[in-house]
Amino acid sequence: MFLEALILGIIIGLVRKGKLSRLEYVNFSCKPFIYIAALLYLSIIVMNLGLFNYSSSLYSVFLLLSYIFTGLFLTANISMKFVAIPLIGLSMNLLAFLSNGFKFPLSSEAAAKLYGNEMYELLINGKILFFTPAEGASLSFLGNIITIGSRIIVSAGDIVAAIGIILAVQAIISDKFIQTRNKITFSKDIFK
Repeated sequence: MFLEALILGIIIGLVRKGKLSRLEYVNFSCKPFIYIAALLYLSIIVMNLGLFNYSSSLYSVFLLLSYIFTGLFLTANISMKFVAIPLIGLSMNLLAFLSNGFKFPLSSEAAAKLYGNEMYELLINGKILFFTPAEGASLSFLGNIITIGSRIIVSAGDIVAAIGIILAVQAIISDKFIQTRNKITFSKDIFK
């Protein structure tokens, strides 16, 4: 969902007569934090492919660290336009994750609709390690309860973060005051 938000932000910025090259001139603070967060998230994807023992708590630790490093990166860049919005969405997801014992609330009705009755039964019986039924979860309204189309379940925090990414990226691309040169050029008449 966040890749789609990034692409949509770029498209909106270009429609607003912005330039894609402005993205490279933005000076982000604490860049290594976002790279670490991406590496941790990539590790989680590898774990989800079944290449790791799910009985380990390493998945939850990596996910929590990914949230922390992303939050630190966003906090370091909070002065940039619209960066506070993805931070709010991230905080909503983190709050739901922490308040349910390192599990995300997942709507059992949406799970049955999108993934079938077998997934519904596994969720209700607590057999899905990283999700808990939203119906009995703390802060269930922050969980994965919103269906988009027939294949995606998202949380309110995901939607807020995606909107923030769209707004921030399009603002950067369409900002005419972002410096596009590294060198200062002088007028010919300045030295006469």
